[in-house]
Formats: sequence, structure tokens, C-alpha cells
Amino acid sequence: MFAPYLSRITHALGLSRQSAVFGASTAAMALTSFAIASLFHLPNAFWAPMAVWIVAQPSRGLLLERGVYRLVGTLAGAGVGFALLAAPLPLMAVLVLLAVWAGGCAALTHLTRAAFSYAALMAGLTASVVLLPSLGAIGGSAAIAMARVICTLIGVVCVIAMGMVLLPAPPRRELLDRVRGLGGHALRQLAQSTAPPANDEPLLSLTRLEQQLAPSHAGPLRPSSGARVSGAFVAATLSLLAMARVTGRRPLPTELKEALGNAAEALDQPARQTSAAAALKHAADRAQAYSPRLARLLDQLSDTEAAGTAWLKQQRSLRPLPSRMTLPTRRDTPSALIAGTAGGVVTLLAGLLVAYSGWDNAWLPAMGLCTFTMVLSSMDMPQALAPRMLQGIIVGVGLAAAFRLWLMPHAAGLGDILLMLAPFMLFGGLARASSKTKVPALDGNMCFMLASQPFLQAPTDPGSVLLDAGSLIASIALVALAYRLLPRRPARRAGYLARLMLRDIERLCGHHDSPAPDDAWYGRMYRRLLRLMLHIGQAQQSGSVQHATTLGVLNLADGVIQLRTLLQKTHLAPADREAAVALLAALRRLSTAPDDAQQLLGTPPFALGRGALGDAAAQLRHALADTAELRRTSAPKKAR
Repeated sequence: MFAPYLSRITHALGLSRQSAVFGASTAAMALTSFAIASLFHLPNAFWAPMAVWIVAQPSRGLLLERGVYRLVGTLAGAGVGFALLAAPLPLMAVLVLLAVWAGGCAALTHLTRAAFSYAALMAGLTASVVLLPSLGAIGGSAAIAMARVICTLIGVVCVIAMGMVLLPAPPRRELLDRVRGLGGHALRQLAQSTAPPANDEPLLSLTRLEQQLAPSHAGPLRPSSGARVSGAFVAATLSLLAMARVTGRRPLPTELKEALGNAAEALDQPARQTSAAAALKHAADRAQAYSPRLARLLDQLSDTEAAGTAWLKQQRSLRPLPSRMTLPTRRDTPSALIAGTAGGVVTLLAGLLVAYSGWDNAWLPAMGLCTFTMVLSSMDMPQALAPRMLQGIIVGVGLAAAFRLWLMPHAAGLGDILLMLAPFMLFGGLARASSKTKVPALDGNMCFMLASQPFLQAPTDPGSVLLDAGSLIASIALVALAYRLLPRRPARRAGYLARLMLRDIERLCGHHDSPAPDDAWYGRMYRRLLRLMLHIGQAQQSGSVQHATTLGVLNLADGVIQLRTLLQKTHLAPADREAAVALLAALRRLSTAPDDAQQLLGTPPFALGRGALGDAAAQLRHALADTAELRRTSAPKKAR
């Protein structure tokens, strides 16, 4: 009777049955961790549920990964914090060393894969958690710092136990089928007689889907076999979409068209029902005479499909996937420098505030400054999330102030505090699970625990409560305002990534007798292309920077490789060899003299379009046309 109304309410709140169970379970674990820490008489037991809130994830694999690396980061950061606390150094030197550590950890968040970057973030924050509150402690600072670390470990263990028991397995097979389906779509584009439209949606869909693969295949030690298979499908599909820009202008043999269509139909079927490996292998055989590049890609896709079938059957693949077909760790040096500088400077300022303000609770806004700065610095788009996070913090701190003012004066023991906390925990858990409030709710829950001070000795007079709440909100609002005034523009990030890819192609043009690009080169190119598309989508520049221009980078690289291969393995006429070497030299100047290569391609022997040299020239001509807008975007403003 009430089921339809309940369904409408949960839908309006952004909750499903599964997410509501996750939210309630997380709240129960947060309350349990607080009770355990309190029963052990640990000071500041509220650090335990804070660890629960920050580690809890709706995916079992991602929760386990974050839990393990939270433990690693906590232990590493605690070791540094205690070492600085015990070091016989002047206070200023200790604060500078803490700032260097925090800045280095913040920088590492942009230089390592997601799991390790989370450990680096936690290592930087934990050192601040150990040291900063201890600077203002009158006595027993080391014991208080140790209690905070133990509370964090209690929270992590509790949330990992919850995840192992209650959370469902992630939808890995469904995501694999979606990646395979996009591969099938790319094969259909190859079979078309005309080039696909420039603003093709599958590339953005592939980019968004790749963002979902890491959480689904998360693991604490190394990427799973499923992650390698899914990443290989993404890499191969990118190359197929790129090749469609070239082969779409050339007629395909009828047999090859049929083979590509059959392979696409096989990829459309769920992987658990049928394997497309044989169909892909047949298409590869048919493509050998038409395009060795296409045959190679189809062979790689066939190997990937075979590895995926083995993974689904929990068997070991007979052929391990080459690293070229997987996506490597992203490295973003400019963002790392920004994050490291921001994290180090703000940590130093926070330390000075605690050390010299003379205020017992100065560590509260100091921790807000450090935590919010490092978390935002670790993000690709902090200016977009900072306002939403601030909203959650304001709500969390406001509820915490009300809790301290109106409820805590009536608490006589731990049982009363647990009963008073329970509705706040449940509200926070459901807000964290809601699709509409999950981003601000995380920071709101953290700041509620930090500002509520749920222990009997906490001051409850209005002056102290309002001072603590106001200072915490003000410190975080200051950081949020700074990120709003100094945003990292997606268009700028897109231009930077485009320059990196074009620089790699210029280096690839090097001497024609130098070694061919290795697997890491291909993987780096795939990753940068995906990140470029992500920034373009965030900047809403899909109309000005067409999707085909990004795919043209892969075709440009392949054309350069074809040209180098001809110079190494083919007996060219002296005039043709001289022209090919001159073209490579022109491509090495692509960023400074972009028209030189295009002009050379319009002269003999390239304009004649005969033989392998003509095919490579045609591909380079199309790729240069496709990347014209991208090269304009990547050029510095003064050069435009």
C-alpha cells in the first residue's frame, strides 16, 4: 500500500534500496567505531568515525583499496609526525619540515595512480593530524597524537569489515560488455564507405566509461585481470575510432566489410554468452591485404577478447596482454607543482597559527585549512567542487554547533552520547549515499564529527561553540574562495595535454634510423588522449575542438611510424627517400612551422598517391587536417 509512496520519496531523495542500505550501514559502522574508541578511553574518539566516512565506498573493491591505502598512508604519515614531534629541532624548523612533507605528498597525488595517490594524500594529512594539535597541547601531546592514529585505524578496520560483509560485488561484467559494445560500434564505423562525423559521440562515451573502470576493478595491490582487459578494449577502440577517420575515405572489400560486421555483432552480445575472438581473428585475416595496421588492431582486439573470456571463466589467459594495449598511470607535472606548493604553504601557515596564536583550539581551523587545501589540490577540477564541498561543511558544522549547544549538556555518559549521535549519523549516511548530495555530504560528515566534539569534557558554552564553528567555516571558506578566484581552466589543461601529445609526435619524427616507439609511448598517448577529451568535455568546447581532431593525433603518429618503417625496411628511389626524410624533418617542426609539412605533402612524390609512400602521405594529409584545430588550441596565446 505504501510502497509506491516510499518509492517516490526515495527517488526524490536520490536513493535506491541498495544505496540506502549502504548509507545506513556506513552510519552504523561510524557509530560503532566511535563506541569502540570510547570504550578504550581514547581521547578524541571522534577521529574513528571520521575514518569510516572518508574510506566508505559503495563498491567493495574500491572500499578495500581505499582502506588498505588509508592504513598505509596513516602509518607513513604517523611515523613522520611522531619523528618531527620528537626531533630536537627548533619549532620553526619542525614546521618547515612538516610543510615540505605535506607539499610532497600533495604533489604525488598527480604523479601516481589513484590508489597510491590516495595513500600519499593520507600520509600528508596524517602528519598534520599528529603534529598540529599536539603543538597546542599543554601536556601528553605524544599520547594524544597516538590516540588519534589508533582511532583512525579502528575506523578503517570497521569500515573494511562492513564492506566485506554487506557490499555487493561491482558490476564488472556489465562494464566490460559496454566497452565491448563501443568496440563493435568502432568496427561498424570502419565498415562505412564515408568518414564518420567529426563530433562522434562514442569517443566521449568511451572517455566517461573509462572513468568508471578504475573504481569497478579497484584492488589494493595491483590492477586486476579485468582491469587490464577493459583497459585493452579502451585502447584498441581508440585506435579503431581513429582509423575510421582514414579508412572511411577508402572503399573496403566486400569480404572485409562482412567480416567487420560479423565481429561487431559478436561484440554486441554479452561476453558470458559468446566470444567474438574467432570473428575478430577472421576479420584480421581479411584485413591483412587491405591494411596491415587494421589487421594488427583486429589481432590485438581478438587477443583481448580471448583474455576477457578467460577472465570471466576465472581462468588464466593463454596470451598475456601486451602493455601497449593497457592504459598507464597518469602523470600531471604542472598540477603536481600547483598542489605541492599550495599544500606546503598552507600547512606552514596553519602550523604558525597553532604555534603562535595562543588559542587552545587553534588546531581546529588549522586542520580545516590543511585538509581542505590538500583534498582540493588533489583534484583535476577543484574550482567546480569547492562550492559544493563548502555547502556540506556549513551544514555539518551548523548541525555540530546545535548538537553541542542543545544536546551535549544533557549527556551523562557514553550511552547518552551514542543515542544523541545516532540520528545525526543516520542522516549523514543517507546523505552520503544519495546521488544528489554525496559530494557535499562527505565533507559535512567529517566536519560534523570534528566540530561536535562528542565527549563529556568538551566545552558547551555558546561562546566557545560559536568560536570553534565560525573559525572552522571561515578557514575552509577562505580556501574555497581562493580556488574560485584562481581556477584551473579546463581549456588550459586541454591545451597543455595537446602540446604534450604533439611534442611526443615531434620526437617520434626524430632520426629515421632511431628505435621505434615502445609500449610505454603508446600507453602514454592513449592516456593523454582520454584526459584531453575529459578536459574538453568539462570546458564544453566540443563544438570548437572537434572529437575527430583528438583521434587525428593517433593517425598522425601512425603515419609517422609508417614513414619511418618505409625508410628502414623498403628500398625507395633516391628522390623518394630524400623527400621522405625532408617530410620527417618538417613534421619535427610541427609546433613552430605547421604549414611546412602540409606544403611538402602537396608536392611529388607524395601528391601522386602511389604505393606505400602514397598511402602514408594520404594518412598524414588527413591527420594534419584533422588536427589543425587541436594544434591551434595547443599553441601559446602569443603564437596564435
